[in-house]
Amino acid sequence: MSAQPLRTRQIIEHYVTDKRYFSVRNWIKSGSIFGFDFIFNELPKQLLPFDYAAYRAYPGVLQVAATDIVNGESVWYDQKALGQDFIPVRASSSMPFVAPVVKHEGRALLDGALLAPIPYQRALDAGYKKLVVVLTRNEGYRKKKGVPKFLLKSVYKKYPKLWEIMEQRPKLYNEQLEAVEKMEREGKAVIIRPQLPLTIDKFDIKPHKLLALHDHGIGCGLAAIEKIKELEAFH
Repeated sequence: MSAQPLRTRQIIEHYVTDKRYFSVRNWIKSGSIFGFDFIFNELPKQLLPFDYAAYRAYPGVLQVAATDIVNGESVWYDQKALGQDFIPVRASSSMPFVAPVVKHEGRALLDGALLAPIPYQRALDAGYKKLVVVLTRNEGYRKKKGVPKFLLKSVYKKYPKLWEIMEQRPKLYNEQLEAVEKMEREGKAVIIRPQLPLTIDKFDIKPHKLLALHDHGIGCGLAAIEKIKELEAFH
């Protein structure tokens, strides 16, 4: 959207091992293992400038989901609502237990993937008939277990809706995954996903592993181009 295709690679090469980006120190100081002030302010505005002008001029549609953990519902923001500091993106990126609840516009928000892990229905509701779906797990993967309720109750006493969401999350993820796989079999979707099980966990910051995964993802996307063209041809 900002026409900066090398920016992610540059972040991996130069900043993911910076303690301001990711560290236990961040968690002790702010309640988040990720340094969101660094990631959303210092990094894009000073160290590795994000092209905000190109981003704002992007003619397509961007929507970001966050989860309202009081009401138990998804909240959607388009690019106009993100602002200069991208607070809704912070909320959407705030995973339980490793990031604090984000308070925004009177809501208490966390990770958008809690209720919309594969938000295909949002696109269908907007009128799109065929989809390109990007997944982070290989074919055959299924989410197997949720977070123990006693742990949720001890950390998130004020948010009983979150207990329900987290308890149902594996079932919800697997149902949404099966729905998009069915669409793919019916010729209504192209799924782009890793070809092999991941050998890296979500908190691994070793640059060589992240770069290998980054390049693998690009390769998977390029390999799907012809399928996407075929999908468009029969739209």
